[in-house]
Amino acid sequence: MGMPLDLYVIRHGESEANVIVEAGQQGDDSLYTQDNVTVPDRSWRLTATGRKQADCIGRWLVSQQQLFDRYLVSPYVRTRETAATMALPKAKWEETRVLRERSWGEISTVTQQVFRDNYPRNWMFKRTDPLYWRPPAGESIADVAEDRVHNLLTSLNRRAEAESVVAVSHGDFMLALMLTLEDISDEEFLRRSDSDEWKITNCTCFHYSRRDPNTGRTSQRVRWEQTARPVLNAQTGRWEVKVDEWREFQRPMLSNGDLVDVVHSVDPHLTQFAR
Repeated sequence: MGMPLDLYVIRHGESEANVIVEAGQQGDDSLYTQDNVTVPDRSWRLTATGRKQADCIGRWLVSQQQLFDRYLVSPYVRTRETAATMALPKAKWEETRVLRERSWGEISTVTQQVFRDNYPRNWMFKRTDPLYWRPPAGESIADVAEDRVHNLLTSLNRRAEAESVVAVSHGDFMLALMLTLEDISDEEFLRRSDSDEWKITNCTCFHYSRRDPNTGRTSQRVRWEQTARPVLNAQTGRWEVKVDEWREFQRPMLSNGDLVDVVHSVDPHLTQFAR
């Protein structure tokens, strides 16, 4: 048993919910109507922009590989629509709930003000501890990583050895996948989640591979990643795929001294008990 040679994981295209949330973050809560706030998260459709993004990343995927051994998709409507719009040749999609979006519990589709007013302590923890913070009745990134991402990777290890796999999922699931596959530390996760460079925009694709992109040799572990994302060319008005350079990662092993260095990077919170 072993992992796939290549694993392509794509976030869905821009959804109706993305538009509502983005407007709210810009101070416009007018789209939080009574009808909209009662829509189940699984039911949001793509926007016209989202369909263009999906078509764009689909054409790029076909340019990389005509056919895949396994096609996986979250059962949410926006991921199904993304998968269909990508139009991968001869695709036969398997729906799997492990790929679904992180649950936002009781604060799904509510304004930031409603969240702050009704859950002030939870709001505070969201800002200070985004990896382990859990929305009321929802999931943390760590929950998704330890539960559903491990479930997916175990399944792939059993059923997809040396195969090529494409999966359409959600942004926070992809964050949890990065956390797990790359074995990154809590501190590195916080750095990436706070950086625009690592932002998982709509239809971003993570391509993980066991194959060295320089030599073609195969590793026993997934060790390389390349990110591709659709961007709108302001001059032509067309969507194009921006592809980052390959990067190699290895599972970190820490000495006692490394652990001490990490500890000393954090100042004591009760200074009177520090000695």
